[in-house]
Amino acid sequence: MTEDRLIELIEAWGADPSAYPEADRAAARALLAAHPQRFADALAEARVLDAALARMPEILPSTTLTDALVASAPKPRRAAGGFGLPKFAPWAPASGFAALAAGLFMGVMVAPAASAASETEEVERVLEHALGFDPAAFAEELG
Repeated sequence: MTEDRLIELIEAWGADPSAYPEADRAAARALLAAHPQRFADALAEARVLDAALARMPEILPSTTLTDALVASAPKPRRAAGGFGLPKFAPWAPASGFAALAAGLFMGVMVAPAASAASETEEVERVLEHALGFDPAAFAEELG
């Protein structure tokens, strides 16, 4: 326990060491007992504030106010089903099916075109190796 820490405790919790956090109580009491004059001014100020706070009446909210606050608090969202699944907007499944349909369409339309292009290139390479020259380039030269 440092002196600065004890001053912080006095300013935050008051003059009574029993109000300090439990982990700091024993060390604070020992430091107060060892050097009472060093902390006399801080303790005097804390006692004045403690007395002023003790004179204040305890203010409790009315039950009407408490009930109104509880009623106006945000309510937790409930799951749609009993399985803990979140509630979806009505269009959410439709958007999933639309994405699935778009993926299938792209797979059916683009994949054959890509594979046909690769097959054409493969045939051209085979011809070039078999003939020893590129027939397409030869046709261009003749033209």
